[in-house]
Amino acid sequence: MFNDLILEKVFAHEEMQKIPIGCQSTAVHVFEEILEDILEENPYGSISDLFISTTADESISE
Repeated sequence: MFNDLILEKVFAHEEMQKIPIGCQSTAVHVFEEILEDILEENPYGSISDLFISTTADESISE
């Protein structure tokens, strides 16, 4: 599901480099599966739907 640019960024990330390659691969595949499931449930959703808005964060911390 992820294109090559995203995969390169994920595997090149400093924190990702700290874990074994097999675990890196498993983590990426898990996220791919989760995102595919979300896409099936809501094919017209946007990536911004996956993130909590800043205003929601502010109200939680108050």
